[in-house]
Amino acid sequence: MEELNRTLFLAVNASVHSSAEMRLLATFLAQWLITVVPLLLIGLWLRGTRHHRAAAVTATLSIVFALGCNLLMSSLWFHPRPFMLGLGQNFLEHAPESSFPSDHATVMFTLAMALILASLHKLGVLILMLGTSVGWARIYLGVHFPFDIAGSLLISLISAWLVPQVLSWRHLDERLLDIFERLYQRAFPSAPRRNTHQ
Repeated sequence: MEELNRTLFLAVNASVHSSAEMRLLATFLAQWLITVVPLLLIGLWLRGTRHHRAAAVTATLSIVFALGCNLLMSSLWFHPRPFMLGLGQNFLEHAPESSFPSDHATVMFTLAMALILASLHKLGVLILMLGTSVGWARIYLGVHFPFDIAGSLLISLISAWLVPQVLSWRHLDERLLDIFERLYQRAFPSAPRRNTHQ
C-alpha cells in the first residue's frame, strides 16, 4: 500500500518544469481556499433559516470533532511528508509534521458532508468539489500523499454522520441552537429574528 501511495503521489506531484502559473493556482487552493469555510458558516447563520443555522452549528461541531480525530491519529501514528523522505518536489513551505491525515482536506470535506447530510445538497457538492481541489493542490505541491487525502475523506464522512446522531440523541441539537440564538440576540439586539419554523 505504501508503494501505491508513493506511486500515486509521484503521478500528481508537480515537476521542476511545471509552470509558475499552475504552482501559483495550486498554492492559492492549498493555503487560502479554506477561508471559504468560516465565511460560509457565518453566512448560513446570518442569512439562513433556522434549518441553515442548525446545519451551521452541526457542521462546526463536526469539523471540531474531525480535527480532534486527526490530532489523535497523528499523535499515535507518525507518517512523514513526501519532502521529509526526499520524494518528488516540494513547492510549499511546511513544518516537518506527520502527513496523515490532511487537516485542510478534512475541514473542507467535513463541511461538505455535513451540508449534504443536512439536505443542503447543491452547496455541499460545491464544497466537496472545492475540497477535492484543495486535496489535489496539496499533493501537487508536495506536502501530502494521496492516502492522506483519502484518510481525510473517511474521517470527514464518519464525523459528519456521527456528530448529528449524538446531538439528536437527546435533542441536544435543538437545545444548542436555542442557546446560540439567544446569545446572538443578546450580542446583537437589532439583528433580525428568524422564523423558528423555517
